[in-house]
Amino acid sequence: MAVDDRAVRRLSEIAAVMGCRVEVFYLPDSEAHEAGMTCELLRLWNAITEPQARQRILASARLEARGAARVETVE
Repeated sequence: MAVDDRAVRRLSEIAAVMGCRVEVFYLPDSEAHEAGMTCELLRLWNAITEPQARQRILASARLEARGAARVETVE
């Protein structure tokens, strides 16, 4: 299987998890700002290879997600 085929399949999987179409990843940021940020986050995550650094990032993201859930509940 060619690398391009794997990349296309992986991008399709990511889009499915995010609940969007693959095309969203190719839109200008003004039209797909959140998808663009998600792509950046995935690229950054992939660049981080140290397990302890990933654990710190996950801990921070979990705290942010809990805080966002509280805000949504209050509203």
